[in-house]
Amino acid sequence: LGSAPAISVEGHQDGGIRVVCRSAGWYPQPEALWRDPQGQVLPSASEKISPEANGLFQAEIAIVLTEESNQKVSCCVRNPRLNQERESEISIAELFFPRVNPWMVALSVILALLAVLILLACYYC
Repeated sequence: LGSAPAISVEGHQDGGIRVVCRSAGWYPQPEALWRDPQGQVLPSASEKISPEANGLFQAEIAIVLTEESNQKVSCCVRNPRLNQERESEISIAELFFPRVNPWMVALSVILALLAVLILLACYYC
């Protein structure tokens, strides 16, 4: 068995939060996957299983969690031959998800239009 999966939050991506799971020291090549609280497999944004210098394998998978998706997930890395696995979970509070305030969008559009009007007025003066 390899190391316990280490889960880290690596910033915002595509309107959600990118979460990465890493585990090393596996032999043979492991399988890695994300699960929701009900145990259902979730699609990974990326997955990389690579050999280390010592002949063991390292797994790295990522997922982008959105406010609408599950905010609590677990990363499972398993040895398919021995049917053994190690698992870690993370729960991300709602307040960490990026939000777009409708008033800020409206204000940005109005300011952009005003800037264009001022530029046009200066051009024709």
